[in-house]
Amino acid sequence: MTEKLNRFLQVPMGTETIYIEDAYRHRLANEELGKLFTSWGYLPVETPVFDFFDIYQEFIPVEKDIYRLIDREGDLLMLRSDITLFLAKQMGLSLKETDLPVRVCYSGTILRHQNREDISKNEFFQTGVELIGKKGHNADLEILMLLSSTFRTLEIKPALHIGSRELLNASVPDIGNSGKREIERLISYRDFDELGRRLRGITDSKRADTIKELFQFTGSAEELRNYTESIKPALNPKEISAIDKLLLIMEDLAKLNLGGDFVLDLSEVGNQPYYTGIVFQGYLDGVDSAVVSGGRYDNLLGEFGFTTPSVGFSLLLRKIENQLGKKFSLPAFDKAEGENFIDSLQKAEKLRKKGRIVIL
Repeated sequence: MTEKLNRFLQVPMGTETIYIEDAYRHRLANEELGKLFTSWGYLPVETPVFDFFDIYQEFIPVEKDIYRLIDREGDLLMLRSDITLFLAKQMGLSLKETDLPVRVCYSGTILRHQNREDISKNEFFQTGVELIGKKGHNADLEILMLLSSTFRTLEIKPALHIGSRELLNASVPDIGNSGKREIERLISYRDFDELGRRLRGITDSKRADTIKELFQFTGSAEELRNYTESIKPALNPKEISAIDKLLLIMEDLAKLNLGGDFVLDLSEVGNQPYYTGIVFQGYLDGVDSAVVSGGRYDNLLGEFGFTTPSVGFSLLLRKIENQLGKKFSLPAFDKAEGENFIDSLQKAEKLRKKGRIVIL
């Protein structure tokens, strides 16, 4: 009986329980972000928690990270591992040209198998925004400004790194999806020795060295501008165009006094295969992976019926809640004391009207 009871009392792998203070902080943070997103014109949407697996299979970098199940009709389903994907299908099937542009926000739980030892790293709470139907520089800038506002609201200052999937596509255009995914993996893990060997297998050694060094760049806009000038003869027009777009973004962020929030990092090439333009991720000390990611994905909705440019970001809120600002701490409680219950209740109601939290 004891063995059976112990088994039932265990938490299933991939789940997490949030208790009083943590739950309060989580709910308040989510409410504050909802208010922020709405004030920018981003309205809430909801997506299913599961859908047919084969619809999304080509967009999933590592299939073994997905939780799958069989429904009663025998169809293979997947639990939601990325709200952006499910949202893209929903929007792609329902949007019309006259609806655009559309600004939406979302929040909800996702499941993504990542760590056998720490079950809390399999269940995440994802919140984010998507700007659908608006292309180009101004849309990218809007999302980056909203990203900065998001972290100011949370009273957190992460390291935000901006790169370009467009630059990767321009540098290795003709090696197929599997080959590009391998190059992307090597750049993301900063395995530049192996990257150089792979590149020398698809282009001449001088060109391979140029690409390898390019994707090692991290620094300011001015440093990237000077570096690009020094290697410009070795770059193709599409690479130069992709870099110019990054420089323009950084120039405008500086004019908005947001330049200090971001650093250019060309090893950021997008953690999802559907990205097409700028990409970015945010990192915090003490957290083992990116807490926010996003970028431009102009072709994804077209996979579900309606092609339109899109850009957005998603934040894994639970990963950062232990670093939120003081305003997210559990508030102090007042206690209403009277001669009897009715007297206490009346005193409590007067205090609650003043915004106080009162217990009886």
